[in-house]
Amino acid sequence: MRKILNTRLLVGVMTVLLGSTAFAQTEDLSSYSPRKLKSMGYSAMSVGDNYSAIEYLKAYCDKKKNKPKVLFDLAECYRATRNYIPAATYYDKTMRLDKKNLVAIYHYGEMLKVYGYYDEAKKYFVQFKQLYKGGYDIDYKRLVTQQIMACDSAQMLIDSAQSVQITRLNNTINKASVELSPIYLNDTTLLYASLRTDNPVISAEGENANMPYRHFYTANKVKNEWQFNQEWSEGEFNLNNVHSGNGAFSPDRKSFYFTRCESDWQHKTNCQIYVSHNNKGRWSEPELLPPTINMKKTNNTQPAVGTDSKRGDLILYFVSDRPDGKGGLDIWYSVFLSKKNEWREAKNCGNKINTAGDEMTPFYQMKERTLYFSSNGWYGLGEQDVFRATGELTKWTPAENVGYPINTGFDDIYFSADATTVNGFLVSNRPAEKKGSTCCDDIFSYKYVDAISLGVDGTVMLIPNATIEKIINDNMEQETSRTSTGDTVMYAEGSIVSLFLIDKNVEEPIFIAADTTDEKGHYFFDILARKDYMLQFESDKNLPPEMRFTTKNIFTSDTLHMDAIGIDYLSKDAFRIKNIYYDFDKSNLSLESKKIISRTILYIMNEYPQIIVEIGSHTDNKGGDRYNLRLSQKRAESVVNYLVQNGIDPNRLRAKGYGEMHPLAPNTNEDGSDNPEGRAKNRRTEFRVIGTLNQYFEIIYEE
Repeated sequence: MRKILNTRLLVGVMTVLLGSTAFAQTEDLSSYSPRKLKSMGYSAMSVGDNYSAIEYLKAYCDKKKNKPKVLFDLAECYRATRNYIPAATYYDKTMRLDKKNLVAIYHYGEMLKVYGYYDEAKKYFVQFKQLYKGGYDIDYKRLVTQQIMACDSAQMLIDSAQSVQITRLNNTINKASVELSPIYLNDTTLLYASLRTDNPVISAEGENANMPYRHFYTANKVKNEWQFNQEWSEGEFNLNNVHSGNGAFSPDRKSFYFTRCESDWQHKTNCQIYVSHNNKGRWSEPELLPPTINMKKTNNTQPAVGTDSKRGDLILYFVSDRPDGKGGLDIWYSVFLSKKNEWREAKNCGNKINTAGDEMTPFYQMKERTLYFSSNGWYGLGEQDVFRATGELTKWTPAENVGYPINTGFDDIYFSADATTVNGFLVSNRPAEKKGSTCCDDIFSYKYVDAISLGVDGTVMLIPNATIEKIINDNMEQETSRTSTGDTVMYAEGSIVSLFLIDKNVEEPIFIAADTTDEKGHYFFDILARKDYMLQFESDKNLPPEMRFTTKNIFTSDTLHMDAIGIDYLSKDAFRIKNIYYDFDKSNLSLESKKIISRTILYIMNEYPQIIVEIGSHTDNKGGDRYNLRLSQKRAESVVNYLVQNGIDPNRLRAKGYGEMHPLAPNTNEDGSDNPEGRAKNRRTEFRVIGTLNQYFEIIYEE
């Protein structure tokens, strides 16, 4: 039965019956023998005709009671058609007659969970876990662990519900059968796929039956309400005898990926992914993607498209039942190498995305670099819940449930969003005001009512080296009025600023977006609430490589300002600070020296509050080496202490005594006599910019 359910998930339609259902629905089945009813029921199941199978097997059970195998299969058919209440009834009957049927216990817990009976459902999941010893194709051990966690956390998810307005689209769009894969064509146009039939169950009698097929359609937003428009006719996407759906545009909107599904002579469904390219407003004839994606004898469907953060290559995410997955349906990816014009071999997105259950309907939001998808393998409120994970390829943050009321106890799939991420669509079989049944998927719109808008911007600036040099050389002999930073910096145009998400569960920062500074050194990013971020600056200048910030304590719309100040260029030679005197053999600063420091080093550090500096002190060669090192270190520390006393953050200061190791002039003349002028040059204090705040580095002194 798992394969029957998977077919619905792959194709995106509830059930398209390929055998005659009219007979089962109109003929009096009481005249059939139990053996005949059983045979007809299992024949219907073999071709995916669960509705007919229900009619036949139910009639059989009315005549032959207490047959646990048939009761179980009848429950499976009801679950496959998402008629959960009778499914629970027949799982319960199965359990009472067959204590060894553990799968009936598991699915009975699922049916209770669908309708919110979490405490009761947990009892059956715990019972299953205690009795389960393996021996099934499905990894129930992993699944039941997630189910127990789901029961424990369900009420918390409901209690922490976000304010979301969810509306079922009207009956011009949602028909009696299934609607799926809604995405925005633009702000006022919706693209989706549907059978456009008023019958939830479609039957086809004979090879020439006039059976409807799923096609692409559009709807328009009229006076704040979505209304059906017409069949999508921009390209050759709809064919008369093929199911089409699951559309996704490339980030540049120049390519459109979608799925076509057909049934073979054995009534087995085969889905493959196609692409069409837009050239000057005209869509090309769809092309079948290569076997690296459309692997033979497998179903491949539901494409989503992103780009590689390092090289910008296109990434196609898609759903497949190919071998070597993590469970049922998995999400895979393939990278398109534009230089070679070829798709790389598809790879599994890994354990952060895929489980022992089914993962499906991926949607990649480029603005957030976040993959939204549905799963019944991670813990959630019901059957399929919507989850999100930020990253790419196989590097993702842990899957996070998007919460209630986007998710309910029912199937919640096909989550998509507009450019603002505030509005979007999802598909669900949840009961709605105009639809009490849970058989079929409808399109719902959502809007985050209390969503806040966050951004981060800043100006990347460079301190001209000449500015520092002028201040130092002039020694600030006259009191200098403080000028604004803007008068003493230059803008870093063309600097690349990259935004990364920081997550404690992921070893490396996750790239989100990049921006290039304009002529005013400005950059900007949209960001999300409750996240940790890092900015990275790249330039041929000396910029701070990293700056970190958080939005976890921000609850209203805001734009954070993160200015970055670097150095135009760092001179290998330090700046000498003249006229800083010490008493002989002492490290205490004189009053005159303090005035000089205030007008030079202190002034510069107040003017450029991001720079980190080294205060270096040097001596002549009178005295021993060790003594001179200790004395110079104390003298450098005395300058640092004075700056700290005057309000400078000690984290911005480094004291370094060099002793007599780096003379600027000879201490003695060539004839061996003393050289007082040379010694005076060697007794000096120097100022050197070694970095900026928010820079994560280790200072290594090389002598």
